[in-house]
Amino acid sequence: MLRRLSAAFVLAALALVSRAACAQDVAAPSSSPEAIKAGIQVHRIWRFEEQGGAVEIDNDFSGARVNACERVGERDYKIIVSPENEPINPSPWYAFRLRAEAEQEVRLRLVITASKARPWPYASSDGRTFSRMSARQYTGGEGAKECVITVFARAEPIWIAANHMVGVAEIDAWTDAAAARVGAEVREVGKSSAGRAIRAFEFGAKDARAGVVVIGRQHPPEVSGTVGFMRFIEALSADTETARGFRAAHRVLCVPLVNPDGVHEGQWRSTLGAVDANRDWGPFTQAETRAVRDAIVAFAARDGMKLRLLLDFHATAKDILYVPPDETPLDPPHFAKDWLARIAVRFPDYALDSSATNNVKEWTFKRWAFETFGAPGITYELGSATPHDSIARTVTGAADEAMKLLLARVREPAAVAP
Repeated sequence: MLRRLSAAFVLAALALVSRAACAQDVAAPSSSPEAIKAGIQVHRIWRFEEQGGAVEIDNDFSGARVNACERVGERDYKIIVSPENEPINPSPWYAFRLRAEAEQEVRLRLVITASKARPWPYASSDGRTFSRMSARQYTGGEGAKECVITVFARAEPIWIAANHMVGVAEIDAWTDAAAARVGAEVREVGKSSAGRAIRAFEFGAKDARAGVVVIGRQHPPEVSGTVGFMRFIEALSADTETARGFRAAHRVLCVPLVNPDGVHEGQWRSTLGAVDANRDWGPFTQAETRAVRDAIVAFAARDGMKLRLLLDFHATAKDILYVPPDETPLDPPHFAKDWLARIAVRFPDYALDSSATNNVKEWTFKRWAFETFGAPGITYELGSATPHDSIARTVTGAADEAMKLLLARVREPAAVAP
C-alpha cells in the first residue's frame, strides 16, 4: 500500500534542499553547461541571395526551433530540425520565420530527425494568430524523409510552426490578466536553470481547508494543454453560481508554465538539463521541478489544508485522462471515476478516454501527487490537433463538473476508498 507523507514532514525535509538562483536572461546562455547538455540550437538568420531578391529564414525568436538551413536549389531550401537529446518522445516541434525582399514562391524541405511524426504546419502573419496551412501548400506524412512546404515569401515576415504558438510571453500575459481578474498577486516561486521566473498565483478563500493545484506546460510543444489549462482556470474563476460557491470553499494554486526554458528554446520534451520534467517528480534533479514541488508542499502545509485534487495539463494524440490506479487509497475516493461519468453525461458525444495504467512506475507529477498527499493526481491530455473552440467547450464543462463534485465532497467527512 502506498504511504501518504504528511505535508508538514515533506516541507521540513525540503527545507534542507537548496536551490540555485540564476540571473534573469532573455535567452538561455548558449555557453552554459545546461545549454551544452541539452543541445541548444544556435539562434541566427540564414540569408540566401536569389535572382528575384534575397530570402531570409530565421529562428531568432522565442519558441523557434531550427537546427540547420541550407539552399539546395533556386528558391529551394532544406530546413533541418533535431531534438535537444535522444532518445526522446516522438513529439517534434519546429518554428521559424520567413521573409523575402520581393514576393516569390519558395519551397521549404522540412527534415525532422529522430522521429517519424510530421506535424502539419501552421502559419501566421503576426506570430500570434495561426491557422493550419492548406493541403495545396504541404506534402508529406508520417515517416517521410522530407515534407515540402510551398509558400509565397514577401517582405513582411511569415511565421511557420508545428502548431499554434502560445509561448512564454503569451502565457505570462495570460497569467497577469487571470490573476488580476480574481484580485490575486502573481509571485515567483523559483527560477529555471537559465534564470527565467517560474510564476504562480492563488485564488479562492484564504482560510479554505480544501486545496486544488493546477500546473501546466511541463512539455514545450504541448500547446493544446496550455489552452486547456487556461480554460479550466477561467472556469474556476468565473462569475457563476457554481464557481463562486467553489471559491468560497477552496483555495487554488496555479502554475501555468513549469518549463519556461524548454518553451523558449522550442525543445521537444526537456528542460535545459536534458531531463523530461514529468519524469523528475521523485529524483527532483531539475530546478523547475524542485521549485514547483516546494511551492505545492508549502501550500499544502497551511493550517488545516487538505489537497483534494492535483491536475496537470498536457497534450497528446487525443483527449484522455491519466488517473491513479484503481486500488490507490485516495481522499476524496473515486474522484476520477465520478468525474469521468459526469463529463460523459454532460457531453455524450465527447470521446474522452481514460487510463489508470499509463506511466504508473515512472516519476510523473500525478504519481508524486497521490503518493505524497493521498489526493487524486490526474493528467489531463488534450489532443494536439483538437480545435481550440472545442477545447474551450469541453474543458469549461469538465471544470464545472469538477467544481460540483468537489463541493459535494468537501462537505462530507473524510473517507478513503478501500
